[in-house]
Amino acid sequence: MKTKSLAIALVLAGLWSCNEEPAAKPAPPPPPPQPKEFTPPADGLLQPERAARWRQTDSLVRILDSVFQDSMRSHPDRIAAIQAQQDAAREIAARKANLLGWKEYRWILEEAPKNPANAAAFQAAGLSMATTESKAGAKPAEAKADPKKGDSRKGR
Repeated sequence: MKTKSLAIALVLAGLWSCNEEPAAKPAPPPPPPQPKEFTPPADGLLQPERAARWRQTDSLVRILDSVFQDSMRSHPDRIAAIQAQQDAAREIAARKANLLGWKEYRWILEEAPKNPANAAAFQAAGLSMATTESKAGAKPAEAKADPKKGDSRKGR
């Protein structure tokens, strides 16, 4: 008799558990926020911490550019695809170094040196700022981490 009671209890428990609603699936996680876009500062002034971050990014970009140049030499038939990958890698490198992407990197490289008030920010980051007055007929001023190395990123 005890065995029958136990068997009936197990059957009823099984039926009761089958009637339960399945657990609701958790809501999917929200999509990641869109990355913040860079807009040049209205006053054109560069903050020293941004210059220091630019310096970190520059070393990453130089390494990336070297690798991608080797790839382009090895695969001249895939240059367009490799350049697209290079642009994406530059964007990621700039964001990993806490800049607001490749646009901010380029602004610091090309536009920030044109403002003489940014000299202190460049110096605080250990960078020198060439000016157009220092060399007659020179191109617009650029910040260089190492003047011995050429800039292979021009035009991008």
